[in-house]
Amino acid sequence: MKILFTDLDGTLLNKEKKISSDDLEAIARASRQGNITVISTGRSLSSARPYIDQLASVQEQCYAIVYNGGLIYDCRDQKVLYQKTIPLPYVDYIFRQAEKFHIHCQTYENGYVLASRDSEELREYASHTSMPVRILPDPPGALTKEPFKVLTSCLHDKPLHQAYRHSLEDWAKDKISLFFSSEYYLEHVPLGVSKGSGIRHLCGLLDVPIENTYAAGDAENDISMLKAVHMGIAMANGEEKVKKSADHITKSDNNHGGISEIIKNFIEN
Repeated sequence: MKILFTDLDGTLLNKEKKISSDDLEAIARASRQGNITVISTGRSLSSARPYIDQLASVQEQCYAIVYNGGLIYDCRDQKVLYQKTIPLPYVDYIFRQAEKFHIHCQTYENGYVLASRDSEELREYASHTSMPVRILPDPPGALTKEPFKVLTSCLHDKPLHQAYRHSLEDWAKDKISLFFSSEYYLEHVPLGVSKGSGIRHLCGLLDVPIENTYAAGDAENDISMLKAVHMGIAMANGEEKVKKSADHITKSDNNHGGISEIIKNFIEN
């Protein structure tokens, strides 16, 4: 059995935020040969669920890595296999630091995005992920449990967002992990959590050797999983730093069957 771990946005999903029929058929074909395709995304479980359900409809075994590795989910049995969360005092500190830089900050609970105010960044995110939103005066204080991640977003001032990230780095060293998942999104996750750590954990649970694993991605948060597997594959549309970290680069991008190309060349072969 081989496992293909695939990012969603910019990788498995096309510009219309859909899985193409060609890619879905390739996933089904690989499954009939005993292989598995696993979604590995920074999105929440609720946001990724429509795509998880699509893969579950064509695979006998189906798993998902969400929140950048903070949660591993068995889609068939609908149960959590692994989870790691951020302590609430850390969440409060991140929100306060983002406020100092006037950077949009949000977290998650029970399928909702929690933020302190409406903003262009929040509306863009909600539209992008189809997640419902709750505006609260104090999102960290309203949490009833530790969240899987915090996200900051800045649509028009990347240097400001970089300065904010830099301001957190010393504090974050022994507390959380930081990385960009797109040009606009900075992920704040539990220390040591990444897509790569999620892959290693799931492979251990399934007793699948790393030699049988492949991964496809396009953004900075995908680099850890490209390095964790036997063959890391960057999409043709991927960022240059991702391509430099990959063992292979697809000829087709996410809008033209990049995943089916990978399955044909590496999973079925």
